[in-house]
Amino acid sequence: MDLFRALLKMKAPSERKPDFERFRRAITTSEPGPVTVGDIFADFETVGNFLREPVLDYIKLAGDPDLKITFKDLWWGYKYVGQTIRFCCLAGWDYAFGYSAIPFKGMPVQVAGNTSREVKDGKRGWLNDNRGPIMSWDDFERYPWPNNIQAINAMSRTMAKRVPDGMKVMVIPGGVFEWTTWLMGLVPFSYALADQPELVDAIIEKVTDLISRTVADIMTEPNVGGVFMGDDLGFFSGTFVSPGILREKFLPRTKQIVDITHNAGGVFVLHSCGNMYSVMDDIVEMGVDAKHSFEDKIMPVEKVYEKWGGKIGIIGGVDMDIMAKGTEDEVRDRTREVLERCAIKGRYVLGTGNSVANYLPLRNYLAMLDEGRKWNRENFGREY
Repeated sequence: MDLFRALLKMKAPSERKPDFERFRRAITTSEPGPVTVGDIFADFETVGNFLREPVLDYIKLAGDPDLKITFKDLWWGYKYVGQTIRFCCLAGWDYAFGYSAIPFKGMPVQVAGNTSREVKDGKRGWLNDNRGPIMSWDDFERYPWPNNIQAINAMSRTMAKRVPDGMKVMVIPGGVFEWTTWLMGLVPFSYALADQPELVDAIIEKVTDLISRTVADIMTEPNVGGVFMGDDLGFFSGTFVSPGILREKFLPRTKQIVDITHNAGGVFVLHSCGNMYSVMDDIVEMGVDAKHSFEDKIMPVEKVYEKWGGKIGIIGGVDMDIMAKGTEDEVRDRTREVLERCAIKGRYVLGTGNSVANYLPLRNYLAMLDEGRKWNRENFGREY
């Protein structure tokens, strides 16, 4: 087995050697030092543009429970693992992002034209909030709940065996609120809070159990460093449901997953978009190690850092509007502003306001990374 792992393991493709403990220190301590970088994930198109080679759309592949996997799919999946690791190493991340994609069946997706010049296929999909596969007790009883945890974790486990020395995997399993509202549809879910509260609770329990078992299983891998949970709780002006509902039904379940992660020695990062700051103190109290995803028009990252940075790590915050539409100089200027306000005292990791999305010009992402290295040299005498 040791020989097999040695054959699988990759070497870091650059002079900079990844060090997951550097990332851990960056989000959990106020130890000053060169800022490191990272995000929840990079879209496959971005990874492909960065590496200048085709990359598998793994999320589309893993999210289809009816897909018949061929040998070609397995080969491209294995190749995807290596490409993701190379991207993370070359971009300066100390971890690789890995999906434990739970294949919930029947999610209704809407498709429209993509206006970004960075995306070649011209299409973009999103979930239909008006319906979901579970809208009644009959739907719940008939629903084919995923149960093969080993298959769910196969890609993340393979990645954990391949990462170079010093690097670990941050696993993305999805969040309790997102999966619940996606299974019902956000609109039917909102009605069901009043009309069918027992059904809502039953779905929450099923989702929590599945995520918990997924996380408990993958955290047994030595090279898995923790969980990077994506669970969007808000939109521009507030949370999707009342803070009271989040505190009653969802945050305690997320806390269970935080505890599973910590008990296994990992770190827990929450990616949550929107104006969810009415429950930010609750998130801090839950023991979440770091918060990711910030938007200038809601609350600029430096203001979030000023209010909560001493209690929780802050990741990212270079606004997506600037990253997508700004010039390279504008990206550099905003990156430096964020670093000057957030990075000197520690508990900060440089990154975008949301993710390395496929609609971001690669030149702007590279400008952000380069400005971070330049800022490190000026302030600490070294890039990392």
